[in-house]
Amino acid sequence: MAFSHPIEVRFSDLDAMGHVNNAVVVSYMEQARFQWWRSFLGARKFQEEGFLIARAEVDYRMPILLGDDVRVELHCTKVGNSSFELSYRITRGLGGELFAEGKTIQVMLDFTTNRPRPLVDATREWLEAQA
Repeated sequence: MAFSHPIEVRFSDLDAMGHVNNAVVVSYMEQARFQWWRSFLGARKFQEEGFLIARAEVDYRMPILLGDDVRVELHCTKVGNSSFELSYRITRGLGGELFAEGKTIQVMLDFTTNRPRPLVDATREWLEAQA
């Protein structure tokens, strides 16, 4: 089952055309991803089990306007040795019209060496359960 996070569209999110700027849509994905990962970390710090974004892609389907009811749904679609992939659906309300869909690849990071590190078993199990 997908994780879902509500987004409140702010006036500052809009561009000159009156719709949410494309770059802001990526930040909506980030907000949802942060809340999703926080649910896994609990009281632990991000540096204990954190990652970097290696790739982000978005397909824009329909403009998001001020006042729209926006939800970001995400789920894990692939788990590797030191990385995992998330897929996103940004919709009007829960499961409504599609504003955008995207994908990110996260690489687990050892913050002391700034090098990738393998997923630990507990993290791998949690990610696989998120599919």
